[in-house]
This record gives sequence, structure tokens and C-alpha cells, in this order.
Amino acid sequence: MDRLITITGNGRFSTRPDKICISMSIKGENKNYNEAMEIADKKVLDLKAKLAENGFDEKKIYTNDLNVRAVNKYVESKLSGNRYVFDKYCATHSIKIDFEYDTKKLAKCIDTIVDSVADPNFSISFEVENEKPLKEKAMENAVQDAKSKAEVLAKSAGVKLGSLVRIDRSFSQINIYRPRTLNMEYDGVRAKSSASASLEGMNVEDLFVDANVTVQWEIKD
Repeated sequence: MDRLITITGNGRFSTRPDKICISMSIKGENKNYNEAMEIADKKVLDLKAKLAENGFDEKKIYTNDLNVRAVNKYVESKLSGNRYVFDKYCATHSIKIDFEYDTKKLAKCIDTIVDSVADPNFSISFEVENEKPLKEKAMENAVQDAKSKAEVLAKSAGVKLGSLVRIDRSFSQINIYRPRTLNMEYDGVRAKSSASASLEGMNVEDLFVDANVTVQWEIKD
């Protein structure tokens, strides 16, 4: 019977984010379906125009979801009984804009959003444009960790590692941990947000990738 040693290695690789993504929900409400859509569309067009005026690329502004739903309200009545009745339609555009990591540009973008008529709620996330090299480096570190562990165990047992038998990808795991997302709500104030100015000096934590890889070697005396 072949003598084998099987080890799971853990690897991590981290890097600074190089991209900022802002996701927004823009709503239009009206008792008429078409008018609710028109209100939402107008807000989106206004926001895109203002962002373009301030140097942001319209091609980087995406609508990734459009939802229209009927909103009901609860009515209490002694005559007809308590019930839910139709109140209005709510059309919601989910908008996303991304650009290179630049906190001054982020602050400018927030000011532009707040100054528009869109009245959105929005969140800010920090990403990496190309995640593939991060995953590859984390996997490489995991394999090196497995080899180091195997060498320690083999030495402790008075044997040596032989040929590499297999790297079992079926047991491999790769997890990406991103910096915490910032959620901000529009407060209805048309003045530029004082919070946006503080974003310029913000220090964002690294994005990191964890990988687990199972590796197997022969054991020699």
C-alpha cells in the first residue's frame, strides 16, 4: 500500500481596492402607472446629466434593475370593514456607477448625487477591477502552506516527502472578503453633504482573498 500524506493548506493574499462602486435606488411614485415610471425616469436622467457635467463617464452609469410594484395601504372602516386598498405605484431604478479609487472623486460624486433631484438612498463599496490574480496568488500561498506543513510533519515522523501525488481542487475553497460597505440615506437637504467632505481623507481597509487547497504527497523513508 502506498504511504501518503494529505494536507490542507491555507493561503491569504490582500491588496488595496482600486475601484469604487456606488449603488443607488431611485424611486418614482404615483397613482398612475405611466406617471410613476416617468417620474423615476426623469430623476435618473437628471442624475446622469449632473454626473456627466461633473466629469463622470455616462457609460459607467448602469441601470441593473427596474422594478414596478403596487403599494397598498391599510384602511379601517366600520362600514365596509378593515382592508387593504390600492394606494399608488412605486417604480424603482437600481443604478450603479463605478470609477477608479479616488476619495476626492468619491466626495465629488456624493455631492453631485445629493444636489440632484433623484433623492436616492445609496451605498458605497470598494472593489478590485481584476480579481483573478488575487485568487491565483492566494491559491499559490495555500499550496506553499500545505507543503510547509507536510515537511514539518514528515520531519517529525522521521520520513521524507516523495513525489507530489495530487492537488485536489474538488476540496479547494476561495473566499473574497471586501471592505465594509458604507450605507448613506438622502436626508432631503439640498446643501452639499458635510459628510462627503470627510470621505476625502478616508482610509479603507484592504480587500483580501482566502484559499484552501488539499495536497497529497508520497512518503519515503
